[in-house]
Amino acid sequence: MIKAILIDDEPTSLDALKLKIGQVDAQVDILSTFFSAQEALPALKDLDPDVIFLDVEMPEMNAFHFLDQLPHRTFEVIITTAHDEYAIQAVRQSVVDFLLKPINSSELAFAIDRVKQKIKAKKQNQSGSTHKINALFDKIPVPSMRGLLFLPVKDILYLSADGNYTTIHMANKQKIISSKLLKEYESMLDSLFFYRIHHSTILNLSYIKEYIKGEGGSVLLTDGTSLEVSKRKKKEFLEVLGL
Repeated sequence: MIKAILIDDEPTSLDALKLKIGQVDAQVDILSTFFSAQEALPALKDLDPDVIFLDVEMPEMNAFHFLDQLPHRTFEVIITTAHDEYAIQAVRQSVVDFLLKPINSSELAFAIDRVKQKIKAKKQNQSGSTHKINALFDKIPVPSMRGLLFLPVKDILYLSADGNYTTIHMANKQKIISSKLLKEYESMLDSLFFYRIHHSTILNLSYIKEYIKGEGGSVLLTDGTSLEVSKRKKKEFLEVLGL
């Protein structure tokens, strides 16, 4: 069973979501519902949920302020809102999915399945698997002359292939050369927040500022970097962005 909490200041929305969750997946155990994030905050430790379904616009404390109070959270988050302008903020908060109200049943089922996959991956890591163990600490290992560097995932702008090497471009302008292939880093990084926009480029979606139309198009990052999107990846990439 997946333990869930629902937070929404609208009673009708809470009831509708609770009903729909029960219809799409009987394996979700709804521990409690709250009408405000402020009310839910002190209850999290005792309830220990696997996932929180979280509305954005609420009195006293909105969803993103709530998540800012929990930088080392152990649960997954699914945003539920009627406002699509919050999508990029949701990506930056590392949520599992972003569902627009009225919530589509198939999209809800897909989001719950993603939570199950996340929980399964965590259990595999805790039982001894090392393939993605560093994702639990939000860092990836990079071979260095002295041993290994552990780079914070949130500070990576993008990774680019350079022959048999990979260049990791950091938000502080630092460039780190790794002897690992780009595809090895692709397997380490959570596909929800990093996306391979080109055979030679993996992008951190949190740093997108603008998408510019073209055959494949290109993305402009917050630091001014422009990166090409391959024609083959364009359709899927735009779907990832919710476009």
